[in-house]
Amino acid sequence: MARLQILELPEGANDDRPPFILVVDESVPQRVVLGGGNPVRDYWQDIADKIGACGVIVSPETIDIPANDVPLDTNGNPLFMQDVRALDGPRLAAERTDIASDMDRLAKRKRELTDALGMDRTRDWDDIRNAARGLRKERDAQAEAIERVRNLHRPVEHQGITICAECSAWDGHTTDNSPCGYEHCPTLRALNGDTEHSPEE
Repeated sequence: MARLQILELPEGANDDRPPFILVVDESVPQRVVLGGGNPVRDYWQDIADKIGACGVIVSPETIDIPANDVPLDTNGNPLFMQDVRALDGPRLAAERTDIASDMDRLAKRKRELTDALGMDRTRDWDDIRNAARGLRKERDAQAEAIERVRNLHRPVEHQGITICAECSAWDGHTTDNSPCGYEHCPTLRALNGDTEHSPEE
């Protein structure tokens, strides 16, 4: 008995639907009555035209189209859709379990972030992102301010020693204040978190 199959073709830019070819394999050659003056019509081509196929391939041989393969059970019988769903059941159940676990981990992570940011746990992810962006902007501004202070309290050489330009009121040649050794600059010590030693040391 002839088998009917569909061979889908690549879709073109102007195609309303994917083009396809009607494939008829394991077909018995047709008998055509000649004579009578009537033109001989191709039965399968007429069917292809009616269903909107681009063409038809008719062959007595078996033509296997991989895209049309039907899943088989252990006995070699075709599986129906409900059978395929039954086989996928355990996999889908595992995926649902994974999704639930992922949601739990995401909720825990959100609680950790809101607690770290000092925010209400009911805030959404947009609020968390905006808070983090604000902290980063504040951090960058503080880093720029600290860099300006460090540049102001820069080390300079004066009479063979390294002093703090700002604390010593150095004008490029002399100091208005008593020279302050660079390692004793109280401002830089405060920036470095060193408050245990007095500036006189």
